[in-house]
Formats: sequence, structure tokens, C-alpha cells
Amino acid sequence: MSTTYLAMDTSATASAAVYRDGQTIAHRATDSHRNHSEVLAGFITEVLAEAGLDPHNPQALDGIFVGVGPGPFTGLRAGIITAQTLAHTWQVPVYGVLSHDGLAHRVAPAAFRIGAEEFIVATDARRKEVYWAHYDNIGGQPQRLHGPFVTDPQDVTKLPVYGAGAGLYPEVLHGMTGYTDAVPDAADIAAFGSLALRRGSELLPVEPQYLRGHDAQIPKNLRP
Repeated sequence: MSTTYLAMDTSATASAAVYRDGQTIAHRATDSHRNHSEVLAGFITEVLAEAGLDPHNPQALDGIFVGVGPGPFTGLRAGIITAQTLAHTWQVPVYGVLSHDGLAHRVAPAAFRIGAEEFIVATDARRKEVYWAHYDNIGGQPQRLHGPFVTDPQDVTKLPVYGAGAGLYPEVLHGMTGYTDAVPDAADIAAFGSLALRRGSELLPVEPQYLRGHDAQIPKNLRP
């Protein structure tokens, strides 16, 4: 039986994809970390149309996957609210996927090829910190052991690191060549999410994984 899913992620950059029967058949992404709300709606319209679905009423859609972070407040909110609104409008289920789980699913086969039985996925958390999670690697399939966390890069477990966090702090994190600018992407979210559904694994609530408050800070002289 054919299945078709829309996926989106705004935990780092903004991206959207349509995933059908184990393949990404339409995809859009931006390199910017700042313009999620401006581009996401257009990306969704484009990928649905490219996949042969009505962007206003995609009746063949089986559900929506959305990356729930960790990530900055504003970016995550844009993706999650969009996913919830579309799911309600189209009357389809919506599933949360930890964004780092999606990226781990992408990189685990490469980690397996170099013999990495465990690895880290790390992305930029700003404020000289990283979001990261620790994965076991079973035959090229990731299983999250610990995390997600937000910490100083020096506090990350000493293992091979995949993701843009490694590119930002190469003096501290052991980044893997070819993956030091990698960020979570809608195609990863869809691949991980659809596999989890087929296996009967539980996905996450559609709630943002901020790990800390948003970036607006109370001035010290006004704090209690």
C-alpha cells in the first residue's frame, strides 16, 4: 500500500519534503538560519505540487512529520505551528520527530562504515553552546542513548561528531569529514518518521524541544 507524507523541519534551517514509499520525491531547503517563516509556506506549496498533490487539499496525504528540535524558539515555533495548522485543516495525523534523530538516521550508515559504534550529533545552539545527543549505532541504524542536551562544546561526550556543531568548534569536537556543516532536514525527518511508524515505534508529541528559554533575556537590573 502506497504511503505519502509531508515533512518539514525548522530547527536550524527551513526545509520541506514529500516522502513517498521510502523515497524523497520533492524537496526544498534554505541555507539561512533566519527566514523560516518567510520561506516555509512557499516550500510546502512547491513540494506538494511537484509531487502531484493539490497544495490546497492534498487528499492522498497520509500524514505530516515535523522536526520538534532542539532548536531556537522562533525557528521551531514556525515549523510546529505550520504543521499543526495544516494537519487540522487537512484532517491528517501529525507526528513529532526529534530533529537530531533525523540527522542521526542520515549519518549512521557513514558512521558504521568507519567502525563508529557510537557517535554524537551536534548542532549550533548559539551563545557558544551546542545542542547534542549521543547515539548507539547498530548496523547503521541509530538508537538514541542520551540527550538531547544544550551545553558548552567541551561538555560533549568524546566521540565522533556529526553536524554543524562540530564545524563551529573544531578545536573541541571531533568532527567527521563531510558532515561538519550538516543540519537536520525535512527529508531526514520523513525517513526516520516513516520507518518508526512501520516498526510501530512511538514518535514524539508535536511540542517544541527548546531545552532553554527563548533568546529574549531580562536585563540584570530588572531581575528579582
